[in-house]
Amino acid sequence: MKNDSRAVLTARLGRTLGQSLVDWYELEHRELPWRNTRDPYAIWISEVMLQQTRVEVVKGRWERFLNRFPTLKSLAEAELSELLAEWAGLGYYRRARLLHQAAKRVQEEHKGSLPRQYTALRELPGLGAYTAAAVASIAFDEAVPAVDGNVERVLSRVFALEGNPKRGATARAIREAAQILMQTQAPHLFTQALMELGALVCLPKRPSCESCPWARECRAYREGRVASLPERAAARRVEEVASYAAILRKNEKLLWRRRPAGGHNEGLWELPTTDWHPGELDEKEARTRLANLGREYHAEWRVRERLATVRHSITFHRITLAAFAVSGEVEGASEELRWASVEEARTLGLTAAAAKLSRKLAN
Repeated sequence: MKNDSRAVLTARLGRTLGQSLVDWYELEHRELPWRNTRDPYAIWISEVMLQQTRVEVVKGRWERFLNRFPTLKSLAEAELSELLAEWAGLGYYRRARLLHQAAKRVQEEHKGSLPRQYTALRELPGLGAYTAAAVASIAFDEAVPAVDGNVERVLSRVFALEGNPKRGATARAIREAAQILMQTQAPHLFTQALMELGALVCLPKRPSCESCPWARECRAYREGRVASLPERAAARRVEEVASYAAILRKNEKLLWRRRPAGGHNEGLWELPTTDWHPGELDEKEARTRLANLGREYHAEWRVRERLATVRHSITFHRITLAAFAVSGEVEGASEELRWASVEEARTLGLTAAAAKLSRKLAN
């Protein structure tokens, strides 16, 4: 079938699929802490954390976060620096900034309670179509489908939908199918069950079709097309880049700087670090760039030996970060610069690359 799930999704089939999915979920779902609450704030935090972060990492951090910021009010009233420090290690710090902005907006415009409707949730910073739908359906039982990569994969296969699942007619068919199926079950159960099916059974590679509750109705399985659906966009090439960090010491402490506003990792801390350049690590280039960085602080830095190197990946960049011992002065110290030990710096909220580097330096 080209791009129409409705052609075969009769009311009877919808009820069959919905019931078999929920029955499977109640027996097979993972015990995850955020599934034991209907608190909208706690559910919202879990959904934001789960964006681009593995479930095993989030399990421990979600509970710790709620202990630190137990209510939406406490999050809204916290300093952004406190939130960023608590978020350290989860990556994609823009999520934390938008979380903070949204909490403040809820305090100001919604009397401190998350709005119950999908359309109102969508107006908050950081709540895109998926996150708003997940919160609306799981916390408030609104019948609005939360469509992520797992859901796209499952429904593309069940209805043998061709084309890019994120665009055009195929994306519309997936959303329409999810909407129809959701009408057959309690939205909070259906949303979590469909996500779980994609996470545990209908995997991108080597799906467990024999144990799938939808195997009998799945067209891709019957037609031997599971491996080819959903259609995949061409992978974007990962670029190799390098940057260099300066290690300046004073009384057993190192110099750290806060990332500037408006850029990548805004507000987080790192060792003074150069911008990326394409290609592999180049020690001659490192010395030139670090000397130039020193001049930004009105100082003549003498670049000495390389002390540590780490690798770090961000979206489509693979970064080699090398740290060099540097001697020299720093003038014009401000709130954006701070002398701190490695242990003290970890409480500030480090970039992921700086955190890796700090662990290596500590060892």
